[in-house]
Amino acid sequence: MAMRLSGLISGLDTDTLISQLVSAKRLKVTKAKGDQTKLSWKQDKWKDLNKQLVSLRSLASNMRWTSSWNKKTTNVSNPAKASVITGSNAADSVQSLKINHLAKAAYLTGGVVKAVDGAGEPTGDKVTALTKMSDLGFSGDTTINIATGGKTSVVSIKANSSVSDVLNALKKQGLNASFDEGNQRFFISAKSTGSAGDFSITASDANGQDLLGRLGISTYDSTAKEALTAQTRFSLDPSSEYYTASRKLVDDEALKRAQSSADNYKSLYNSKVAAQKKLDAAQQAYDEGLANSELSDEERTKLSDALDAAQSAYDTADAKLTEAAGSAVFDLAGANIEYNDDNTIKSISDVTATSDLVSQVESEFTARAAFAQSQLDAINAGTLKGSAANKVAAQDAEIELNGVTFTNSTNVFEINGLTITALGETTGTEELTLTTSNDTSGIYDQVKNFLSTYNKIINELDKLYNADSASKYTPLTDEEKEALSESEVEKYEQKIKDSLFKSDNNINAIMSALTTSMAQGISINGKSLHLSDFGINTLSYFEAEKNESHAFHIDGDSDDEKTSGKTDVLKGLIASDPDMVSSFFSKLSQDLYSKLDNLSSRIAGRRTYGSFFEDQVMKSDYSGYDTKISDLEKAANDYEDRLYSKFSKMEAAMAKLQSKTSALTGLFGGSQ
Repeated sequence: MAMRLSGLISGLDTDTLISQLVSAKRLKVTKAKGDQTKLSWKQDKWKDLNKQLVSLRSLASNMRWTSSWNKKTTNVSNPAKASVITGSNAADSVQSLKINHLAKAAYLTGGVVKAVDGAGEPTGDKVTALTKMSDLGFSGDTTINIATGGKTSVVSIKANSSVSDVLNALKKQGLNASFDEGNQRFFISAKSTGSAGDFSITASDANGQDLLGRLGISTYDSTAKEALTAQTRFSLDPSSEYYTASRKLVDDEALKRAQSSADNYKSLYNSKVAAQKKLDAAQQAYDEGLANSELSDEERTKLSDALDAAQSAYDTADAKLTEAAGSAVFDLAGANIEYNDDNTIKSISDVTATSDLVSQVESEFTARAAFAQSQLDAINAGTLKGSAANKVAAQDAEIELNGVTFTNSTNVFEINGLTITALGETTGTEELTLTTSNDTSGIYDQVKNFLSTYNKIINELDKLYNADSASKYTPLTDEEKEALSESEVEKYEQKIKDSLFKSDNNINAIMSALTTSMAQGISINGKSLHLSDFGINTLSYFEAEKNESHAFHIDGDSDDEKTSGKTDVLKGLIASDPDMVSSFFSKLSQDLYSKLDNLSSRIAGRRTYGSFFEDQVMKSDYSGYDTKISDLEKAANDYEDRLYSKFSKMEAAMAKLQSKTSALTGLFGGSQ
């Protein structure tokens, strides 16, 4: 800002004079800023009103459907044994219920697992997730059969497999599994209740049987015997009834292994292609190096070493591919091999297993079936009893409703509009009584909640519309705020905020729509009914608090001190004629919803669905104030500059006049 020296000749306080002259224009800036502040307060209040009105509209939308009023409840004679959720379509009834069995998930508690030395004697070492099977005295490789959810999987376990590997294998088959290092036991359970989720873990051979024993998880309950029996049914005798299924087992397993072999061949082939590319690049770099006379011996040595390394990598990749091709268990010539542009294999399809692989799989299944039969024979003879594990068998829930038996894998039954959750088994001749009837309390509470939501909004609108005027109040400037305490500033600004919607047309339109809808008559069976016919009224002029004259109160409502002493007409009508009550309030809600929905599209300034006064216009006005304030400030500054310019010219003129006067005085011999 330029330095201004004024009033030196005239002796006038130029700054004060100009400040007073410009003050009128500065006031316009202050007023515009104040109006912008008031607009921002108005925006904030509309956001709150929008939320409340949208909430009321959503509530009315839900209540306009008759099904929202068809509330039922079921009383259970012994809530400790069963709970019931009642659907709107449930019939009024009194029913008898017996709970024979609760659903259970299969749960296996393993025996204590012990680490042993080479002689098989316990070492006392603690078994952990990292403990190897060999540390438990297991040697060799084996497979175990895990059956759950109607599916049986064969899992390979080796001597160097860890406890963690076993847990992961169990989890992969859909079981919950953990090893408690404190108790040195496995804990295994099904992920769901019911017999369909039961599981079994059986051995494929003597090694597997030994392993399960060392892990403490071998049990031979009915589920295990069923799994073993299924394995014994394997037969490649064409005259056997199990031949077709057995043949499919072999073919599926052989194809699975053949495809795995093909995938391995693809990976090795692509590795060889990549190694060939690196070898070619290394050879080219080496050849170019030899031709470069400026290359040092050290650099040539590096190129030679790189070529040797690339050649070694290629030879290794080629050997692995040759070995895989030589021992391939799929028909390489008959497969459909698709190549990429860079000569790598994209896919290998139409894979078939070699006869050797099929024979190998047949032998494995035959041996597994024979071993399963030997286990069954030993179980039946009482010589095979499993380890110290204890398994709780899975169980379906079973109830009798009115003498009819229902079973389910969980303890939750959905029957004719009732959701029954079994909590405890009944004993002997014990029966539970389920009494289903209209939920008068639920309907009453819904009406009460609706009126409470309505009252909060209408009271707020009344308060805003009838607020005291604050036309003489303007938002404080920063300088004015500094002269007041925080509480004084807050009290002052609240006075303005409370008056922002006084006599506002939009507020009046919303109030009119709400009160008109709530005051109307609803035709039910040819008779016009009002809220007053249900004991729901507004208070008189002398009873109602300020700005609460449009709020509704329920006669006999124990929570309302104004009307709690009156007769509760609403509760009596809900009990005697619930259909009439639900019909009235669903129609009233439909009308209120329609009015609010239509209103939201007609209120000035609305731009998007879901609000009653969207602040797009206010946002535009707010931005407009930014421009207006900027223009007013520029105008004030320009005016101030012009005044300073004029006073400066005046000072210059007076200076010239003084100079001439001094000259004349000098000519006449005078003095200043």
